Parts: sequence; structure tokens; C-alpha cells
Amino acid sequence: MDSPQPHPPNEQANAVIAQWRLQILNILLWVLVGLGGLALIVGAWSDYSTMGDQALPFISIYTAAYLLVVAAAALRQLSLTIRALLLLTILGATATFLLIFFGLAGSGRVLWIGVIVLALVYFGSWGGMIALALSLVIMIITAAIYVSGNATFVTAENLAIQDTIADWAGSIGLYLGSAALTLAPFLYLWRRLEGLAQRTTAEAARARMHAQQAEQHATQLQQQTAQLQATEQMLRNLVQSLETPTVEIARDVLLAPIVGQIDSQRADQLLKRLLDVVSTRRARVVVIDVAGVPAFDTMAAQSLIQTVQALRLIGSEAIITGISPTMAQTITALGIDMNTIATARSPQDVLLHLPS
Repeated sequence: MDSPQPHPPNEQANAVIAQWRLQILNILLWVLVGLGGLALIVGAWSDYSTMGDQALPFISIYTAAYLLVVAAAALRQLSLTIRALLLLTILGATATFLLIFFGLAGSGRVLWIGVIVLALVYFGSWGGMIALALSLVIMIITAAIYVSGNATFVTAENLAIQDTIADWAGSIGLYLGSAALTLAPFLYLWRRLEGLAQRTTAEAARARMHAQQAEQHATQLQQQTAQLQATEQMLRNLVQSLETPTVEIARDVLLAPIVGQIDSQRADQLLKRLLDVVSTRRARVVVIDVAGVPAFDTMAAQSLIQTVQALRLIGSEAIITGISPTMAQTITALGIDMNTIATARSPQDVLLHLPS
């Protein structure tokens, strides 16, 4: 089964940035829920105390805006775009309200800069440019209202300091300068964050790819190791069967030539194999030829004695052939008792003396 293909680094970076945007939006919305609720209570009480029943329309507007903020914060099943548009609409409407009713004396211009920043975050450069253009249009319209003397809803004291074109032109210029000083470093930092997210996700993708490759290599090595172990075991079994072959040289007579040095491990293997073969073939005589053994010592002699005794226990007679003069001299010098073991010069001699 093929493993799922990883997403390209750019898609992963976009997913990370989208997650950042979502977290920022959730935090802002719940902050607005908390601060907005407090502002609604305090503002509604203050306006009603000052204006009486005339404040009810304003209180209704405050309440509707607050409920929209609560809905945007609570309804997380809505898409990010819809919730972001709802947030920008509420903040833009609030900034416009502050700008129209309080003019240069209010905080509408500052709040509009925040709207532009959020538009950049959620809708890119075009969103920021549209928000900036919209804020300038609203400021120009508000300036026209104030300069023309139609701002009857503003107190005389506030109107006196913002009723000329020069006041509003300077204020708009200051607004553009403040927006530029705010947005330029923000854009720089945001671009750096996007680049960092892309590099991080690209490095993470490479690390996952390397980890997958390492895992695949490890799996392949394990498979190769298992195959080598199986092959090694097969070769060992083959060597064990070949290093002590058994050949039937007459009826119920087996020849087992031994080649090479006899140690404890090989002696155990020799004994086991001969017992298995003799028992399977029901041989009555086993000729063990030691002409190919280079050195005959106590270990070799004891091994042969044990083999002969074990073969006798299962009803088979063992005869040792191929003992050279050097071997005979060594056996005598070591004082090894071979009287209980039948010997012959060669396998041919054994065949000549066997009863027909």
C-alpha cells in the first residue's frame, strides 16, 4: 500500500499562516466580547444619564454591534473569511461612528489604522489598500460635513477646533503619516513571518522525508539481515551435512569419512548426525574413516570412543579405519585406550572381512 504523499512546503506554510490568522481572530473577538460588554454597560448608562430617552437609539446600535461580535466569536463553524469580514465591518462601523460624531477629538482615526492592519492580515495587500481608501473617503466626507457647518450633532466647543479645511487637511496628512509608520514595519514583520513559516515547513518536510527514507532503509536492512541469517543457517546445515557425508558401501554398511580437525562442537555434530543416519537407515556397521584428520589428539580419540559407544547402544557396530602411523604413535604416547574400538587399515579391508 502506497504511503500518502506529503503536501508541498508552500501549502504547509499557507496552512500554518492560516492557523495563525485564525488564532489572532479568535483572540481579538473574545477580547472585544469582554471589553465590548464593559463598554456597552458603561456607555449605555452614561448616555442614558446624559440624554435620557434620546440615547435609546444609540444604545440599540451599541447592543446590535455587540451581539454581532458575540456571534462572530461563538460561531466558529463559520468560515474564516466571513468571521474576518464581520469583525472588520464592526470595527470599521465603530471607527466611522467615532469619526463622524467626535471628529478629530475622537479615536476614530486610530481605530481605522487597526482596521487597515487587520485587513492586511486577512485579505492581503488589496484588502489593506481598500480599507485605507475607504477610511480616507469617510474622513473626507466627515471633513466636508464639519467644514460646511452641517455637524449640528457636535458641541460648539468641539466644532470650533475642527471647522476649517486646514484643520482637516493637516489631520488627514497626520493620519496618512501615522498609517505609513504603522503599516510599513507591520508589513515587513508579516512578510518575514511568512518567509519563516515557509522555511520552517520546508525544513520540516525535508526532515520527514529523511525520516521516511531512514525508516525505509532500516526496513530494507532488517529484511536483508533476515535473508542473510536464513541463508547462513541454510549454509550451516548444508556444511554440517556435507562435512561428514555417509555413503552406503555395502548392504547395511555405511562409510563416514571425516576430514579436518575434530573439536568439541564438531564432535557433537558428528555424533548427532551419525546417530540420526544410522537410526534412519538401520545400518548394522558404520565405517568411520579418519584418514583425512590432520592431527589425532585426546579430544579426537575421546570423541571417537563416545561415538562408537553411542552407536553400539542403538545396535550398530563402528569400525575406525585410516589410522596412520603418526596417529598410532600419538595415541600410544598419549596413553589412550583403543582396545574397545574395532579398527582396520581401510574401508576395503572392512568389506573383505565382512561375512557375506
